[in-house]
Amino acid sequence: MELPHEKEEWRAAYAARMEALERVRAQELAGMTDERAREIMALLVAAETPWRETREWSGLVEQQAIFRRWGKR
Repeated sequence: MELPHEKEEWRAAYAARMEALERVRAQELAGMTDERAREIMALLVAAETPWRETREWSGLVEQQAIFRRWGKR
């Protein structure tokens, strides 16, 4: 079992590391060009294609069925 002062030391060290990471992240974002941001956004793609290409339903029928099942409890 950890003693209270060990937990506090761990928390302080963790907080210091998180602050350092946030500073690095802020520096990277500040130094990023618009072109680099566009490149990164272009790389953000879904892992798989969506299961339904077009949305031909509103989900209302499915929602009503769920509420009906809940009401029977």
